[in-house]
Parts: sequence; C-alpha cells; structure tokens
Amino acid sequence: MAKADKTRQLTIEQQNAIDLLLQGKSDREVAEAVGVSRQTVTEWRNRNAPFVAELNRRRQEVWGSQTERLRQLVAQAVSVLEEDLQQNQDRRLRQAAAVHVLRAVGLYGCDLKPKGATEPEDIEAEWANAEALKMLGRIA
Repeated sequence: MAKADKTRQLTIEQQNAIDLLLQGKSDREVAEAVGVSRQTVTEWRNRNAPFVAELNRRRQEVWGSQTERLRQLVAQAVSVLEEDLQQNQDRRLRQAAAVHVLRAVGLYGCDLKPKGATEPEDIEAEWANAEALKMLGRIA
C-alpha cells in the first residue's frame, strides 16, 4: 500500500489540467486555461509521477464508466445486428455488420483500453528501470 505523502498532492492547476486533458485538450490549450506554460504541462505529463499516476487513474475511471454504459446497450445492439445479418441480402452490409460484432467482442483489431500505472511509486520505478536499461545499452 502506498503511503499518503502530502508533498505528492497535486495542485489545483494540476487537477484542472488533468480534467482538461481528459477532455482531449492539447498541452497548449491546457496551459493557457490553467495559467502555466506549455512546457510545464508537458513536464507534468512526462516527468511528474503523481500527475501521471492520477491522469492514468482518471483515464481508466472514465474508460470504465463508458464501458459500463456500452455494456447496458449490448443486448439491443446484438439484436439489431442479428436482424440485419439475417434479413439483409447485401453481402457487403452483412460483412460490415459481422466485423462490428467481431470488434465488439474484441476479436477484431486491438485493445484500446487505457493502460499505465496509477501509483506514483510504480511510475517512478518504471522510469528508473527504463533509465537503467538505457545506461546498460551505453555501457555494452
């Protein structure tokens, strides 16, 4: 269990930046909105483990809530696709519907679920490992 560390709490600007990043805003747009430089936002996203952890956690939370909304529509969607597959004589439309079914169950394309550690300590460990691997590459 990670200990609560008051020095690792996010500022109001950082919390607002996360909200804006979740809305799809660019670093420049976020910086202007929260009153910092674009470089600061980029630094938060790439070098500030507590910020990255909270951003990852919130992305996963958003993904989860949207996924649950989609799950509630599955029965209706499957019924529509089933009817379309059975009744439609146009082969291309039937193929398109079949692809949608395969995508819906994860058998077509890739998994887009957000990933990433949600604890600052884990992120720092990942960064340290990556840096160690870089150093080993320079030595070898």
